[in-house]
Amino acid sequence: MQPPELFWLDGACCTDFGLALQGPVTFAGAQPRVGTVQVPGRNGELCFFDGSYANLEGRARCFALDAQDVSQKLDAITGWILRNPGYRRLMVSQERETYRLARVAIGPANEIRMRRLAPFEIAFDCKPQKYLLSGEREISLAGPSTLHNPYAFAALPRITVYGSGPGNLQVGDTTVQIRALNGWVTLDSELQNAYKIPAPGQPAQNKNSAVFAPEFPALAPGGSAVSRAGGIERVEVAPRRWTL
Repeated sequence: MQPPELFWLDGACCTDFGLALQGPVTFAGAQPRVGTVQVPGRNGELCFFDGSYANLEGRARCFALDAQDVSQKLDAITGWILRNPGYRRLMVSQERETYRLARVAIGPANEIRMRRLAPFEIAFDCKPQKYLLSGEREISLAGPSTLHNPYAFAALPRITVYGSGPGNLQVGDTTVQIRALNGWVTLDSELQNAYKIPAPGQPAQNKNSAVFAPEFPALAPGGSAVSRAGGIERVEVAPRRWTL
C-alpha cells in the first residue's frame, strides 16, 4: 500500500489540519527569463538570458478528512493556509530531501456538498529553486578546504567567520576583507548582507561596514577552495545548494 501524499508548510503537516491530498502536489517546469530582439535584415530573433528564472506554479488537489463538522474543518484549513500571505517553506512527500519557498496564491474553496467539503485545489506561487535540506547543515572549516557543489547552479551560502581580528576570507575567486572581527560575523550571500546576531531571539546587528568585498561569495558548480588568513580562526558554511 502506497503511503499517503502529504505536504508541509513551515514544518506543519496538512493532516494536522484535517487536509488530505488526492495525489502528489504538481509543479510547473522552470522557465528561464529570456528577452528577444528582432534585428532588421537578420532571420529569427536574438535571445538574451539574464541568468535568472521565473516563479512557477504548484497545485495541490485536496479534500477534508472526516469533516463531520465541516464549518470548523474549513475554518482550521483556511486559517492555516492563508494566515501568512508571504513566502513559506513548502515540502512535499515525493521530494523529502528538498524544500521550496512558496506563497499560497489561491486558498481553499468553500463549496459544501452533503455536509462535507467538496474536493478543491490550492495553488502555490513558488520560487523556482529546490533547496537541498543537506545544504542547510553547517560545515565547520578549521583550515583550507574545498566545498563541492554537484549541481549546475551557483549556490549563495551563509558563511559565519569566527576570530578576534581583521583577516581575509577566500572563497573560490572571491576575496572578502574582514576589517573588524570581535567574536564572529555572518556573511549572507543570498541577502547580500553582513550581520551579527548576539544571541538567539535578539535582533541582528548590521556589520556591512566591517567587511569589504567586490561581491559576496558564491559556490560555483564543481569545487570552490576556501581559505582564511589573519585573525580568522575558523569558518562555518551553510552551502545552500539548490537545483531546479
